[in-house]
Amino acid sequence: MPDRFAFRQVDYRDIPTFLADGEIRSKNHGAPQRCHQTSLPGLVGLRSTGAFTLPYGGVVNDYVAFYFSPLTSFTCSIHRESVEVIDPNGVKLGMSKLDDRAFIVCRTDGFPASGAPYCFSDYPLNSMAPLPTLSADIGQLETHVHWSVFDDYPLTARIPEIGYDGVCKFFFNKFPPPKYQLRKQQRMAEFLVKDAVSLQQVTCIVVPSDGMKRTIQAQVDTSGWGTPVLEKPGCFVR
Repeated sequence: MPDRFAFRQVDYRDIPTFLADGEIRSKNHGAPQRCHQTSLPGLVGLRSTGAFTLPYGGVVNDYVAFYFSPLTSFTCSIHRESVEVIDPNGVKLGMSKLDDRAFIVCRTDGFPASGAPYCFSDYPLNSMAPLPTLSADIGQLETHVHWSVFDDYPLTARIPEIGYDGVCKFFFNKFPPPKYQLRKQQRMAEFLVKDAVSLQQVTCIVVPSDGMKRTIQAQVDTSGWGTPVLEKPGCFVR
């Protein structure tokens, strides 16, 4: 079975909070982290409802959400400055920029041993069409997710340091051929972890520039976590 990875894009200014807490918490966590919010309001609203049946109960915002590649239509919107960012005090800071973004990357096969409740979907949990289905069995990962739209050529965004072979550079819908008709939605399949993700599960932090790498590396070194920080501009849509 190929190595599979989960990617969570964050505002780099929130990384010190994660390092201090030793974990990344869900939006609805009992002790929520004060983070920058970068999301589309309508989609977040649906994630706070009981629209989806989750294996461990609750709503989507009770989980920390990851995607299966760094390149999705939503990350494209953020990088092209189409999504507003709001600071922890509720102040609007304008449009989020690529240079403010970083990825938290985890190996999916590390979660069963961690004891953290996890599950994954075949479509994004922000729309009812197509209706996503979920599984909590890591043994079903290769058949539940539409990997053909991830593994198709041409590949980009490789991270050889961790064994990530990259993802197809194209992620929007296209018809014909029929296999790309729902590519955008399939590429936004999600990996969810209930409540919080320990930094012990984090394989690396990926950043777009050498300047940010130096900044985040200094924060990681001070924290004592030792998480690798990798400069990979190819993981960010320009």
